[in-house]
Formats: sequence, structure tokens, C-alpha cells
Amino acid sequence: MSDDPKTSRDTTAQNLRDAGRALRLHWLAICLTTLLGLAAAMGWAAVQPRTYTAHSTGQVTTGNNDNLGLALAADQLARSKATQFKALATSPAVAKAAVSKAGIDLSPDAALGRVSVSVPLDTAQLEISAKGSTPDEARKLADAWVAALGDEAQKIENGGSKPKASSSSSPEGQSSVIRVVSISQAALPGAPSSPNLKVALAIGLLAGLLAGFIYALVKSYFDRRIRSAAIFTSEFDIPVVGTIPASKVVADGKRISGRGDTSVDTADFRVTEAFKELRTNVQFMNPDNPPRIFTVTSALPGDGKSTVADNIALSIAEQGRPVFLVDADLRRPTVARTFKIIEIAGLTDVIVGKARLDDVLQEIPSHPSLQILGAGPIPPNPSEIIASDRFSAIIYELAERGTVIIDAPPLLPVTDAAILAARFDGALIVAQAGQTTIDALQTAIDNLRRVNARILGAVLNRVPTSKGEASRYNYYGHQYDYSADIKSNKRKGKRAAASSRLTRNNSSNEA
Repeated sequence: MSDDPKTSRDTTAQNLRDAGRALRLHWLAICLTTLLGLAAAMGWAAVQPRTYTAHSTGQVTTGNNDNLGLALAADQLARSKATQFKALATSPAVAKAAVSKAGIDLSPDAALGRVSVSVPLDTAQLEISAKGSTPDEARKLADAWVAALGDEAQKIENGGSKPKASSSSSPEGQSSVIRVVSISQAALPGAPSSPNLKVALAIGLLAGLLAGFIYALVKSYFDRRIRSAAIFTSEFDIPVVGTIPASKVVADGKRISGRGDTSVDTADFRVTEAFKELRTNVQFMNPDNPPRIFTVTSALPGDGKSTVADNIALSIAEQGRPVFLVDADLRRPTVARTFKIIEIAGLTDVIVGKARLDDVLQEIPSHPSLQILGAGPIPPNPSEIIASDRFSAIIYELAERGTVIIDAPPLLPVTDAAILAARFDGALIVAQAGQTTIDALQTAIDNLRRVNARILGAVLNRVPTSKGEASRYNYYGHQYDYSADIKSNKRKGKRAAASSRLTRNNSSNEA
């Protein structure tokens, strides 16, 4: 274990970021569990019986005395007696008398369960709190309890017998001066004391939030989808050579972007720059001998491998360097349809000898350096076509003229991509951020390594562009292009015009 404070701080910060990401990712589940907690609290409160609480107060008195010293002693005695009478107040005798006085059909034991007694600090008072199923029942029981306590206390102070007339001359005829009298009768409760709806809702809210947080953290911990660029380094020891932001430019059936391309509906600066960065990273893998024939593949369909292959070819062509894009996905070819070129002739025609290579290569008018070799008619034996010597000869012939990019099928359904990667300079593996799982990618990488194929790097596709999420995928795209300058100049022009109008108005007013 490292004792480096910086490492500990970095680990703590990373854990906090992971927790924050988990909460943002599963905020809907957290809201749902919170609402369920509130609903459960309301349901519990609705089925609970209503209980009302009334409060009555008794005072221990010791008679009047004009002597200050005796009065202080009497006050101290009253406080001491109040503490003693607290135990008396919870006796069965007082409970039985109180039930009788209140006229409530209740056993003494049940009555004791409804009453609590307390003595405030440094006082001679006894506070009685009584519960009842109705407000009136609670009030009657509280008042009756104080009266019953007074009677029982008087009986005890007189030696266990009822007090006799004070006019008696014998000691036995004298009654004790210590009494318990009522000084505050119970008020009628206006609302039930139980169940407490506010407390129940607060507990339900906290319980729901806690359950939601735990769910989010556990779900995030066991989430096997690739949600961080660091996963490639920690799990697979593969560099991330490109991160492509999520954008409508390469969504909903559109796969290519780039300025000046007639097949593009909308230009997106961030996507264009991301593919330029990917192009640069690929070229600098080995500056003296960069890969000239590389395969672009993925673990499963839908990860965006064709999108990456198409756009990196466009990006290389923008440099004026010759590049050939070959559609080797002979099961679900997409390249010809994406670039809106002829689909009926292509790679398979050349392999079976029905056409010459130069006859089926198609140039993109907006990018003269880019030539495309479509898949052509779909054969019944795609794997045999890809593994043939004739296919290899075609690829090497194209490589003598420029860079060759092969759009290959996914690695898990078929073995074509592994064969191509092993035969040529290697493969780029495309993973969709937040969708491709670690297990699927691990199996795909194992398929490549079993045939000793070179893995050039990984490309994270459809990376979120929000600040918090993008940083986890090592994507820091910002708008820094001509359109941004135009918008900035427009804003400056509007401010300058407003300032000029203000100056002219001030001059007119002074004149």
C-alpha cells in the first residue's frame, strides 16, 4: 500500500468522481426510490390508528409558612416528594383509581401503557401525558390521573388511611400538609400525536434517498460497460488513440462528416477534429514506418466501426495523400451506400475475375485522393473470400499506391476481422462508450491475440460531450474554428453599434 499523500488524494478524488458519476447516471432510479419511500410513508401513516395526547400538571404543596427559613425547607421537601411521587404515579393503584374517575373502559395495565410521568428539573411539579383514541378520552384520563395521584399521595402521607377531620386533637386525627393538587388541566388535543405524518415523510424521504444512493453505487460498481478511457489501460493494456464525440452528424443512418463533402447533411467541427486527431495518432504510431494497411473492427455490430473507418479515410484524403477504403464486411456491407456510389460492383467481382481492380475503384468527387472499393455482390462464402490469396494480392496492390483502410466485420460473430488483422499491419478496435462491455471487448481482444494480430489501439465512439462525462473518456473538444470567430465578431459588432448609437444620442442631448 502506498503512503504517498498525493496518491491518496488522487484516489479519494477519483472515488468521489466515480460516486458523483454514478449518481448522475442513475438519477432517475434515485428519484423513483425517493418517491417510493414517500409513498410508503404516507401509506403507513394512513393505516395506523389515530392517537391523541393530552397533558395535565400537578403540584406538590406543603402548606403556607410565614417563616422564610421554614418556607425554603418546605420548598425543598416538595421537590423531594415530587420525585418520590413520580414512582407512585405509575403504580397500579393510581391507574385503577384514574380509570374509575375518568369513566373509561380500560384495565389498569392498559392505562399504565398510555401514561407517562415526568418531573421537570428543580421543580415540585409532576407532568402527566395521557394518550387516548379520541381527544376527549385523552383529556379525561390526564385530569383523572392527577386527581387519583393526589388521593393516593394523601393516603400514603396519612399512614395508609384516609385523612380525618382536621379538628381532631389527637395526632392520628391530623392530616398531612403534603398534597398533590392540579394546577393545569388538560386541553383538548386538536390533532393526533401519532402517527406523525411529518416525521413519517421525513423518514420515508431519507430511506428512499439512501436506497437510491446504494442502488446507484452498487449498480455502478458492477456495471461492466466501458465508461472510462482508463479501463483500456487498466483492463487491456491498450492505448486509446481516438475519442469520437456523440453527434447527430454521425447518427440516424449518417456515418460520415467533413466540410465540403456533398454526402454530408451537416458539418460538425468537433467530430471532424476528433477524426483528424485519430488520423494523426495512427500516423505517429511509427513515424518511420506508419501502418499502411490496417483493419477497423469492433466487438459487436452497432459499435460504430464503419463510421470510424469511413471518416478516418476522409481525414487522410484531406491531406492530399492517396487512401483506399475497402469494404471487407461481406455480410453487411455499408461503405458504398454511405458514400452513395455504385453498390453492384466491387471487391467480390475482382476476386472471382469478373472485373479488374481499377474498373471497380470509385473516386469521391469532393475528395479526389480517396478511392473506394465496395463489397460488391454478397457471396455465399465470405470467410473463404477474405482468406483467399487473391484478396491479399488486391490489398497489397492498393498498398503500393497509398494507405489502405479495411472495414471489417465485428470480431465476435465471425473470424474475418482477426484474419485480416493478422495478415496485415494490425487492427483498430472500436468500442461504443457506455454500451460495449468489458467482457465482450476482452473476448474480441483474445480472438486477435490468438492469431498474433497486432492491436494498434482502441477508438472510443459516441463519447458524451458534457463536461463531467467527456473528461472520463479523455475527450476535451472545444469549438475553435472559423464559425466561432464569425459569431464572436458578430457579437462585437452588435456591441460596437449599440455603443455608437448611445454616443450619438448623448451628443444630441448635449446640443
